Amino acid sequence: MNFLNPSAASTSYGTALLRIGLGALMALHGVLKILAGQEAFEASIAGMGVQKAEMLSWLVILGETGLGVMFLLGLFTRLAGLLAAVMFAAIWFVTESGKPLLAGTGGLAGELLILYVVVSLAFVFLGSGAASLDRKMSGTRGFGAQGIGARGSGRKSGRR
Repeated sequence: MNFLNPSAASTSYGTALLRIGLGALMALHGVLKILAGQEAFEASIAGMGVQKAEMLSWLVILGETGLGVMFLLGLFTRLAGLLAAVMFAAIWFVTESGKPLLAGTGGLAGELLILYVVVSLAFVFLGSGAASLDRKMSGTRGFGAQGIGARGSGRKSGRR
């Protein structure tokens, strides 16, 4: 492997690893909120002074769980990335607005949410990587990092 010029296969596997890791974390967060009870999560949101806490609690639970599963499966990954980025940006805005951007502990306020936004948004551009339903449904062969909606390399395949 050449680290300065990685192969398409290693790029695709790396993308898949990142996608599966993000999906697992998101799905776990959603499932834990369900197991703890939606009402408990709703109460924590309402405690922040957020209006329509019941509706928002369900949206977050369904978003974390559903989008997490979509990432795990590599299903409509680009769309999942966009929706997850919007969801995490909204959560960051609600939970961190009014606070100083630089935290007293040497980091940024809500830096984990910012990381979730950036990683989710990256999948809009990266696609699903290897081992995904996107790849299976699109009939993409090889190891390119394409997902549904990605264009091929423009080269014709076949013998010369």
